[in-house]
Amino acid sequence: MVMSAKVDGTELEIARLWSRRPVITAGGRELPKDELGHYQLRDRRGVRTVTTTFDWRQFGPRLRVGDTDVLLGRPIPGWVRVAYLVLLVVGVGLGGALGGLVAVASAMGSAALLRREDRPASIVVAAALVPLAGVVVYLGLATALAR
Repeated sequence: MVMSAKVDGTELEIARLWSRRPVITAGGRELPKDELGHYQLRDRRGVRTVTTTFDWRQFGPRLRVGDTDVLLGRPIPGWVRVAYLVLLVVGVGLGGALGGLVAVASAMGSAALLRREDRPASIVVAAALVPLAGVVVYLGLATALAR
């Protein structure tokens, strides 16, 4: 999945966002890296370091260019973020480590669907079904491990 963001007039594209080393390009060309392997953006404001991070408040990736911080994708409504936090607490509280892992995976998968720029009703329904699928997966794994 490729995501894009405009920072100070420069269109940046981020590929392999969830890998250890995402690929960041501008104008179809990969940004140069410093000696430590960090991407650098050279523009009229000088040379700035470009990094990606995960924002747990928005359940989504952020692009940081120098002092500028940009959320990638659409923001998720506040009530949905609260529902994800409740899902995580219930997952850990009732399901232990396995429940917590399944809850985190389902919340992140659902959030990834909701951050898409094109968000038809089918995507919203799929995003709502991902946590339910997580519950089914948890019950199946817990039952199989209990035997």
